[in-house]
Amino acid sequence: MSPLRRQWQGVEVGYIAARTGFERSHFMNCSTCGNANSEGVSFCEFCGANLRAGSAPSSVPVVARTAPLQPTPPSAAEVAQMGKSFLSSLSLGEKFIGAGVIAAAFGFFLPWISTPDLGALSGLFGQLGASGLNHVSLSGVDMAKFVGAVYLILLAAIASGVLFYFSRSAASPQKLLMSGFQVMIGSLCGPGIIAELLFVPMIQSVAGAGLWLLGLVFSSIAAGGLITIGTLGKTAR
Repeated sequence: MSPLRRQWQGVEVGYIAARTGFERSHFMNCSTCGNANSEGVSFCEFCGANLRAGSAPSSVPVVARTAPLQPTPPSAAEVAQMGKSFLSSLSLGEKFIGAGVIAAAFGFFLPWISTPDLGALSGLFGQLGASGLNHVSLSGVDMAKFVGAVYLILLAAIASGVLFYFSRSAASPQKLLMSGFQVMIGSLCGPGIIAELLFVPMIQSVAGAGLWLLGLVFSSIAAGGLITIGTLGKTAR
């Protein structure tokens, strides 16, 4: 081979090497179709594949998704323990009031009048627009349809419950005042109902369980208020 031919082959090899290096530095081969793409493009100019997918690690950390923990309902033993702890935190007067409030709300929906014969009360119910009643069983809700003021008894029970709730965290002077209101609420309903049930035969003959219960529980509310006042008075000395 002549020297001129050898020199030309060397130039040709150098050109090919330089061109290959240029293509490698300025072109990116697509991993999907294998074609070379211009430098800086994000998607293949031939098949549209993403050229930068997997080329650089993401700066945003990948956090594994975990299902939110569902709250576990308390067991029967835990509920019983919470109830026991709550009752042990109450004073004697608060126990009387709390039991009275719950029972008063329940008693409003029990039969106040339950009798096969209204007897002497038939005239009274006739005046209230309930003539023709024979065998009756009327709760506080039924009575309120004839006399709207009956709802005041339910409101008294609700007011007593509200006072009970706020007096639990009140200071001694405020608790003393609220206990006085408890005595007033209980005395307005309880002793009067008990007296009528004991000494008025006409009411005795038709009284249902709800009326007896209301008389007892409102008296319990009044007694609880008096016990709380006495306890606070001893503590203040």
